[in-house]
Amino acid sequence: MSATQALRASEAVADWPKVVASIHGPSDQLTDAPPTYIGSITINGTERPCEATSVEELRTGMIARCVAIAIRLHRPVRLTVKDSSQTWTLGVRPEGIVQLLDAAGTIPPADGLTVHEGRCRICRRLQPVTEAVCVQCKTPEPHRVEADPIDVKAVVPDAATTVEELPFVRAVVVPVEELDHTVMAKPTPPANTRPRLRLRFTTQESVDTSESVVLGRHPIAVGDRKPIAVESPERMLSRTHALIDVDDEGRIVVTDYHSGNGIETQTDPPRRFEPGVPYTIEPGTSLRMGDVVCTIEVTPSEAK
Repeated sequence: MSATQALRASEAVADWPKVVASIHGPSDQLTDAPPTYIGSITINGTERPCEATSVEELRTGMIARCVAIAIRLHRPVRLTVKDSSQTWTLGVRPEGIVQLLDAAGTIPPADGLTVHEGRCRICRRLQPVTEAVCVQCKTPEPHRVEADPIDVKAVVPDAATTVEELPFVRAVVVPVEELDHTVMAKPTPPANTRPRLRLRFTTQESVDTSESVVLGRHPIAVGDRKPIAVESPERMLSRTHALIDVDDEGRIVVTDYHSGNGIETQTDPPRRFEPGVPYTIEPGTSLRMGDVVCTIEVTPSEAK
């Protein structure tokens, strides 16, 4: 039943949320019943007891919890596993694929790897850990090993709803009808006096410009922004993916132009932008857009 999938290239796995799985071993048995294996999963400092009929099932349930979080965040999450005297760190993808992290905290391409599977805690049907409801008996969270259900939305809130907590990212309130136009409050100064954008890409050479821009594989013009085509080897960048604006004071405003794979800051913790909502970012912030990472800097107008 394992499904083979081809996913995007190597990527760094953020260390937020902090998830630690501890395997304690069999519990004390007072009867001749089959042993119960116990452990715990700690998410952002909150520990939750876990139990299952085998160590394998216990591990699978903990992986399934990480998959649910990864699906919510739209990216892999880091899982530290403590089992007896051993500790190792894994990257758990939203697709249900589990990989060891290297020393740099990255996971390689997942081409050819299979989705992790486990049995339903009620009917024992084997199925991928990505299933939120058992495909046979319809039990919610078929791989759950925690004693009580967990509201993943409460554990990991939407990035777009928490992004304003960061000092370097701020949502800008803009009427919907104005989203197809430059959002700068002041008139655009001449190109030779306004700060310049320097866009550093992981897939091609950097671009310097004094204009606001539209990024994508084959971007259309939006307002008076300059379209810039960006190489996307895995074609994960949308044709028109992001709007990047800069004003005369050097403030950078980024808007996800309702792209397929979204925009996420490469920060700790990372934050995902809500489509259609402009956000201000600090110069030097790196943004992941599909298979492309773009670092946005501002240089003085005289810089070339």
